[in-house]
Amino acid sequence: MIKIKLNLKKQLFGEIAHYYDSQSGDVILSEANQFYVNIDNQEHKIIIPITNYFFFILKKFRILRRLFRIDKSNAVLNFKKDGLVIIYYKKIYFYDLKKKIVNKVGDLINSRSVLHNGVAVTKDGIFFGEYGSNIKKKKVPVWGSYDDGRSWKIVYNFSNNSIKHVHGIYNDLYEDNLWITTGDMNSECFLFKVVKKNFKNLIKYGDGTQKWRSVNLFFKKESVIWIMDSPLETCSLQIFDRKTGIVTKGQSFPGPVWYGKMFDDNSAVIQTSVEIGPGVKSNFSTLFYSKNLINWFAVESFKKDIFSKKLFKFGVIAFSEGVQNSRNFLLHAEALNKIDGRIFLSEIR
Repeated sequence: MIKIKLNLKKQLFGEIAHYYDSQSGDVILSEANQFYVNIDNQEHKIIIPITNYFFFILKKFRILRRLFRIDKSNAVLNFKKDGLVIIYYKKIYFYDLKKKIVNKVGDLINSRSVLHNGVAVTKDGIFFGEYGSNIKKKKVPVWGSYDDGRSWKIVYNFSNNSIKHVHGIYNDLYEDNLWITTGDMNSECFLFKVVKKNFKNLIKYGDGTQKWRSVNLFFKKESVIWIMDSPLETCSLQIFDRKTGIVTKGQSFPGPVWYGKMFDDNSAVIQTSVEIGPGVKSNFSTLFYSKNLINWFAVESFKKDIFSKKLFKFGVIAFSEGVQNSRNFLLHAEALNKIDGRIFLSEIR
């Protein structure tokens, strides 16, 4: 039997890997409000302006960046690859790669940033939904940009008391649709298909239960695949048949699955998160690998560190956007021994 291993080949600058193209070497990394970008062999250092004096004290220490969540950000390369969309500290920014100028272009309503890989960059627009605590279950905005990131508007609102937040928006190249994942509690977990990216035409799937609670989606011609991200129930693979709408249950996992990465050879990796709840069976975040999206094999596990899950974050591994392969991809981690706040160029052996 062949054993699959993870090799962390090299540590890179920063704590979040946003984008990496393994062919061109293009990369977007960040630490707090500082972003390092190399696109077309041109280096850019972007500093998001912050006026809060205490911010500069807090940002000096990784443990305080975790506690106050000032490490969290999103950065995506726009469709034409001439600019970046950055979401940081409740605001949306656009950085022009030619002019080397960053401008604030929007203010989020009830979230600080969004989950990794949850921003859909398409030829028709860039889209994301807000992800926040939303204790009062207010309406949840979906933002869209139709000029490749330079200006933004709310294109859809999930109504009051319908969902807690959006987990991600994903581009389905097989049907040219968008899919939205939502959560968290029963009655809030659904998939929404945005037909031809028209937000006046949403099709809702699911009954709101934890079975439909997902973050990341994988697309195949005949099916849409996810692994539950619920800490409340044992998480399992779910296979949604596009024609019949029937969902088939597959392999079970030792914890909620937030993030996944499809490689250019159609193999993929996912990770299990260390959270709080009966669906969390392990104190380790485990990386799994698959060649067919159905059969998954454990590759490597990292133990949750000693700090409070509630205050200092759950144990999570995440992956960067961009075309990559299993011998050359980026991952970063939070609240895990030895790899917290670190970015690694990695390979699956």
